[in-house]
Amino acid sequence: MICKCNKQIVGIVIGLIVPLLFSYLLFQGRYQGDLAFIDFVKAMFQLHSLGKLVSVSVLPNLLVFFVAIWTERLLAARGIVIATLVYTLATVLLYFLS
Repeated sequence: MICKCNKQIVGIVIGLIVPLLFSYLLFQGRYQGDLAFIDFVKAMFQLHSLGKLVSVSVLPNLLVFFVAIWTERLLAARGIVIATLVYTLATVLLYFLS
């Protein structure tokens, strides 16, 4: 069965959005304070811990990738891998810049 969501651009968008949502959910679940999410991200950057947050936030992409593979949406799975590689490059840059 051919699905309209089996496009590489759909996988890239999903792969870029899922880690952002997961990091926000981590922030909401673990942080009890008056700080806004963007201020939390700035504080993580100043503490040289933003790379760790990005690394953990990309893990749900693995689940989304396997769901795409199991449902035979191979182009979307390819897009998820590309988005994960973008996050990987960002994480490497964050580790070397901080």
